[in-house]
Amino acid sequence: MPSHPTSTTAQRRLDDAIEVLIAIAAEYRGVDLTRRGPSAVEVTVGTAVWSATVITRDAVSLADARTFAEECAPGAWIIAAQQLSADAKDFFATRNALDPVRQFSWLDRRGELALHHGGAVGVVHFGNRTARERSPLPGGWRLAAPISGGPIRGRAGIGCAAALLLTPEHPPSIREIARRITMSHGAVGAASQLLREHGLVRSDGRPQIPELFEAVVKVWHPRRVTPVRELPSEAGADRLGAFADGDEPGWCVGGDTAAFAWGAPVMSGGSRPWIWVPETADARRAERALEAGTWDDYAAVVAVAPTPLVCRERRQPPRPVNPAFLPTAHPVFLALDLAQDPSRGREILDQWTPTQPGIARVW
Repeated sequence: MPSHPTSTTAQRRLDDAIEVLIAIAAEYRGVDLTRRGPSAVEVTVGTAVWSATVITRDAVSLADARTFAEECAPGAWIIAAQQLSADAKDFFATRNALDPVRQFSWLDRRGELALHHGGAVGVVHFGNRTARERSPLPGGWRLAAPISGGPIRGRAGIGCAAALLLTPEHPPSIREIARRITMSHGAVGAASQLLREHGLVRSDGRPQIPELFEAVVKVWHPRRVTPVRELPSEAGADRLGAFADGDEPGWCVGGDTAAFAWGAPVMSGGSRPWIWVPETADARRAERALEAGTWDDYAAVVAVAPTPLVCRERRQPPRPVNPAFLPTAHPVFLALDLAQDPSRGREILDQWTPTQPGIARVW
């Protein structure tokens, strides 16, 4: 099992790694690191706070990642290395989802800091420049994090609430919601009960509108966000699994670009697109194919949706979007996207009522 460094050289390497971690985190909204010991740091992503142990390595391969998973004691770990292979990162991300007792984050000094702990995920790409030269993330967005209190908690809570907003007059059953958000029947049942206890769902199962929408706004955050340098092509997106069959989740356009296509009075429909993908593995494939960029130089944003429903309930908009070959998220989810903008989101929503059949105005 990795232990605290004992040599002066090893401690200097560790000190340097922690200084770099702190400097990078300081440049981004919603992310913070504080040193708490020789190899210990306190990590903040959104509202989630946890302690982690930092380990330094020159390089980390898939075999190294497997060794860490076997030998590291229960707890949170940050692997700081000059480089980590893509296979090692994919292994850590998958392992984190399967083993909540051991959680692995990493610093790849070539340009990526990924902080993982349970439902909290913070990923920033910083290119080859120093921390002081980077610009903060635009828009003041926050990453998804576990919620310890409140009526909507975790992915089951967000998925349950979102499903009710889609068809408020014909609420789906708990079993149907569980199937569509790929969660257990018990988890969705508990989430539904919590909504009832907080007065957000009526006795007949229908949601309280707009109260439930306003509650979802507070927790509607992406699980991972990455700027990319290239727009996806139709052929390239197909190879990456963007076009799912039937009601399987696939890629869709969200944010201002998509809302404009549905008639929302946003200032411009030509902004760089926000592309929702279902899971972290989908985001990693997209980031490699489209080349992760920085917030100073990007063509699009790839984001992991708060709930799989975003990427299941896709719609063809009345106006074209960019990229034109992708559908958009459901207008209810676009409204939740708009509501994240504290400066103009509420004003836009007040003026927007989709006229297309089958879309309920729940805001």
